[in-house]
Amino acid sequence: MTTNAKRKPRPQRVGMSSTDLAFDELLPQELRHLSPTHWTPVEVAIRAASLLAPNPGTRVLDVGSGAGKLCAVGALSVHAMWCGIEQHEELVTAARRLTRKLGIAHHTMFLHGDALAFDWSDFDAVYLYNPFELQLFPDTLTAEEHALAYKVQVARIQERLANLRGGTRVLTFHGFGGVMPATYELIFHERVPVFGLDLVLWIQRSRAHRMWRRS
Repeated sequence: MTTNAKRKPRPQRVGMSSTDLAFDELLPQELRHLSPTHWTPVEVAIRAASLLAPNPGTRVLDVGSGAGKLCAVGALSVHAMWCGIEQHEELVTAARRLTRKLGIAHHTMFLHGDALAFDWSDFDAVYLYNPFELQLFPDTLTAEEHALAYKVQVARIQERLANLRGGTRVLTFHGFGGVMPATYELIFHERVPVFGLDLVLWIQRSRAHRMWRRS
C-alpha cells in the first residue's frame, strides 16, 4: 500500500456564510477563530450527512470532530447516530455542550482521545476532513517533527481503512493526506466551488467482491 502522505493546506475561508456565523455563536467565543480553517461549513455538512447516512440508524464516526459541528449538523439533518473522536478535551467539552443546547445529545456522542486508538469496526460510515493536516493549538514540535508525525498518522489511517468491513462508507472532505486502499470503490466526487475542496465518497467492497476481483 502506498502512503503518499502529502500535506494539502486547508484554505481559510473568507466571508463566511450567515449560517456558519450563527452556528459559531453557539460555541465558546475563544474557539470561534478556528471555524474558518478547521470546521466543516454548514452547507457541506448537510450534504455530507446525506452521503454518510442514507439509511435511518446509520452509525457515523467523525475522526477529529473538533467542536462537534459535523455531528451536530448531521444529527439535525438525518436520523442517524453520530460519534466524534477528538484529541483536544476542551473541544470535546464544547461539542457536548453544543448538542445539549440543540437538543440532539441523544443522537450524538463525543469521545476524548486518539482516534486511532479506538475501534472503528462498529461504525457504518467514517468522515475524514484531513484530520491531521494542521495543529489546532501551539505545541513544542518542530516543523520536521510535525511532518514525520503526519506521515505516520496517514499511514495508520490507511491501514485502519483497509481493515474496515465491507459496505463501510468513507467520506473525505479535502482528503485525508493519503491514498484510499484498493479495496474501495469511488461512488461520488463533487468539487465544492465556494471552497475549492473535494467531497468524495468511497465504499469498501464486500469480502466476496474483493475475492471475485482477485480471481
